[in-house]
Amino acid sequence: MEVGLVPVVPLGFAFFLPFTAFFTRKNRKVVIAYALTALTAAFLSALWLFAKAYSSSEPLVYAFGNWIAPIGIVFEVDRFSANIVLTTAFGFLLAGLYSAVFIRSHGLEFFYTFLLGLEAGAFGAFMTGDAFNLFVMLEVLGASAYAIVGFYRNRSDAVEGAFKYGISGAVATSLYFLALGFIYASLGTVNMADLSAKFHGIGFPVTVKVFGDPSLALAIFFALTISTVIVKSAIFPGHYWLPDAYQGAPIPVGAVLSGFVEVVGIYALSRFLYTVFQGYLPEALSLTFFTLGVSTAFLGSVMMLVQKNVKRIIAYSTILHMGYLFMTLGVGSQLALLAINFHIVNHALAKGLLFFTVGAFIYRTGESSLDGLAGVGRGMPLTTALFAVAVLSLVGVPPLNVFFSKMLIYNALLQVSPWLASVVIITSAIAAWAYFRLFITLWRGRPVEGHGHHAGQHEGSPATGDPGLFTGINLLLALLVIGIGLLAPTVIDLYFHPAAVQAMDYRAYIDAVRKLALGVFH
Repeated sequence: MEVGLVPVVPLGFAFFLPFTAFFTRKNRKVVIAYALTALTAAFLSALWLFAKAYSSSEPLVYAFGNWIAPIGIVFEVDRFSANIVLTTAFGFLLAGLYSAVFIRSHGLEFFYTFLLGLEAGAFGAFMTGDAFNLFVMLEVLGASAYAIVGFYRNRSDAVEGAFKYGISGAVATSLYFLALGFIYASLGTVNMADLSAKFHGIGFPVTVKVFGDPSLALAIFFALTISTVIVKSAIFPGHYWLPDAYQGAPIPVGAVLSGFVEVVGIYALSRFLYTVFQGYLPEALSLTFFTLGVSTAFLGSVMMLVQKNVKRIIAYSTILHMGYLFMTLGVGSQLALLAINFHIVNHALAKGLLFFTVGAFIYRTGESSLDGLAGVGRGMPLTTALFAVAVLSLVGVPPLNVFFSKMLIYNALLQVSPWLASVVIITSAIAAWAYFRLFITLWRGRPVEGHGHHAGQHEGSPATGDPGLFTGINLLLALLVIGIGLLAPTVIDLYFHPAAVQAMDYRAYIDAVRKLALGVFH
């Protein structure tokens, strides 16, 4: 298998899914079987990529159409991107399985088409070695995300959430497109390895030398790219769209948005700062990351306390964790990159467990308001226990997985300031109180008479029983949350430390593409 085929797998299946549904008269079983086959194939390809990346001493490079960089577009995958791609494929597979039961409305074929498109866009963004191709992947990601958030098109909150997401996302990607213009005008390339070579004074075939002093172009590039990420990753003040999008979207969509789509911007900045332009982190830029990250963390944790809809509570929890990641970007050390990578993976697993356990409650009651969910946990003790595992992990209780990535973030921030590091503890305590109130409502609350008659409160008609599929998926995620926590030192040493070391080796990142280019052009 070729590296470049990994994103093509879900994209190809997505293209043919509507035709398959049409020719089988929208047979639900056929649609589900087709989609799960696609998601399984995508997971297996990501697993192959992960094994190949960790068995190679240098990044993997794939040139589309044999047009080698910097003339053509390439994918360049190292261990940092490979472990995120594998986590993404796993999360999408679980979301697809979960949706087979959870999504009961018409149009399931389009739901899975958008889900596969979303996965293809995320894969491409994590794997690309070309800054312009990143823009293309953001567009693929965005188009699929806006559509799937508005899947319940007969509900006003879904339409509103999709509209806000779509307008905000379109403006954000336009800013990134402008950023590319400035960097190309100064450095004469958009290939990431070539950009890094130009920045570090290393020769690269074909492209011209740097035009003038690139300092101003880099400053504008990062200003515009950060503005893009502020919206895409829901960083204050660009967070406003996310709670509405999560409230209107189906629960499985929220799980993949929170775990894998919102972190694309964080990943892109990590790649630019820690690999491509390593060494370029002026004090003003670090201060920007710290200020906005702290503001986002406090906003997310405090707003969790006042929400009346469980999906909005989870949305602000995601904002809180994006704040942690954004803060850590400003540190600039190998420990910071390790912490970012480990937390992206840990947060995705724990937040997936949180979404899917809450989804089981919603499936039982047809409600997402706190009043409508009051007391439902007493009748679903196993799901409630698994919900508690997710909550305890996200708060940072040892020995669960998120505790260890939070500790890494804390230690990285401690290199800068103890006050900055204390933000992680303070906001985690606020979030813990919000989660405790939610747990008490689910377990001991009494349903309020006349609840659920407001717009956006109904998720669907109530269903009897707790599907075994939901329980199986949640048990698997809980085992991973606990297992990765218990084995955290080993997992870090085997996978995340080598990933951080390789991601910061800009010479290896350049040489992997440069050697191929020299072989063609010299």
